[in-house]
Amino acid sequence: MESRQADAVYRGNLSRLLDKIREERGLDLTQYRERYVERRIASRLHMLGLHTYRQYAEHLDESPEEYAKLIDTMTINVTQFFRDSTVYELFRKQIVPDILKSKLARHQRMIRIWSAGCATGQEPYSLAMSFLSAMGPKSADFLLSIQGTDLDRKALAVAREGVYPIEQLEFIPRADRKYVEVLGDTFRIRPEVGKLVRFQYLNLFEDKPIHIVDVIFCRNVFIYFNRDEQERMLGQFWASLARGGYLVLGRSERLATSMTGRFELVDGRERIYRKPLGMP
Repeated sequence: MESRQADAVYRGNLSRLLDKIREERGLDLTQYRERYVERRIASRLHMLGLHTYRQYAEHLDESPEEYAKLIDTMTINVTQFFRDSTVYELFRKQIVPDILKSKLARHQRMIRIWSAGCATGQEPYSLAMSFLSAMGPKSADFLLSIQGTDLDRKALAVAREGVYPIEQLEFIPRADRKYVEVLGDTFRIRPEVGKLVRFQYLNLFEDKPIHIVDVIFCRNVFIYFNRDEQERMLGQFWASLARGGYLVLGRSERLATSMTGRFELVDGRERIYRKPLGMP
């Protein structure tokens, strides 16, 4: 205990560093246990040959790419199926039924989902499985389209192939494993899931965004952008969403202050927001 306190005093004010990270990248690391955050940041200090939080803050200013390395160290930026299972549980039980009800009321069949920053495809495939499971026999009544976009062309190639190491199977709920085919030390996404998902290269700041979508998943992507860029991105998402559409961010991410009045909060813990039905 004394050693920990001595280390904390030596390194400086952790709260000040966390405030900087939140202000610069909109990431709230206070959701993690303080001791865990201290250990993770200490590992980055050691790798960089630094000793204090002030030195690390200066390094973040000089080398913004360090933010991504920090988040990788915090294990936020891990690509896996059904990452943060409680998000998908809420998605199935609350959001999907709401979308289906709304579509039926308006005599619409098309449901469009956008996974922004989809990496190697686990998120959009997880969304497809979630929708199929939640819809059940009603799935034939709707036209589901899931679009995964990313800047990494190599990652997109992996996503299109839809084949993953067998170790990743453990992240897929048992009830959803019917949607994959085991091939020895790998498994493949089955055609009934794969046909629902399309992948494309898309730069959020240069290319035309996807429009009129019912759900946007953009989780653990904000770390790569400053606050102004995040605000611009959120504005694009707001414009892309249909009225009543949902935006799902990562747990450590928050809406830019200027955007809080434009979205309704659905679930604060899971960072789920909704574009009001009355909005054009």
